[in-house]
Amino acid sequence: MSKFNFHLNESLESAIRSFYDDNPFTKDLGVVIDKIDYGRIDISLKVKHRHTNIYQITHGGVLMSLSDAAIGAACLSLNKRVVTLDFSINLLRAVPEGHTIKTKTEIIHNGKQTIVAECSIFDETNKLCCKSRATMFVVGQLQK
Repeated sequence: MSKFNFHLNESLESAIRSFYDDNPFTKDLGVVIDKIDYGRIDISLKVKHRHTNIYQITHGGVLMSLSDAAIGAACLSLNKRVVTLDFSINLLRAVPEGHTIKTKTEIIHNGKQTIVAECSIFDETNKLCCKSRATMFVVGQLQK
């Protein structure tokens, strides 16, 4: 039985939460799902020392990973499992260790084979820290 079949008998919100609980990378990263709506997911991350670079600010790869996870979760809220085809990010403001960052996602295009979405990451003072856009390839449904 496919691991994805474990999510079939749950509500969509429960399926999304358990999907990310089963994801070793996002779990290790420390991603927390705060709110789930259709096409929109808010997630957060408390920046720890392991998330920082030599300058004691959040590593760009962490911000990219958080953005990618948020966009992927937003696609799951449309009941679509996806993989990333294309990704771009603008890192706009440094985030020091100890801060909690939050994402906001927006679906730009919801097609049968591709989804285009944007993610904004904000710091604790609600200042924009980065903005990303991704094209995702639809590989199936989360639930049937």
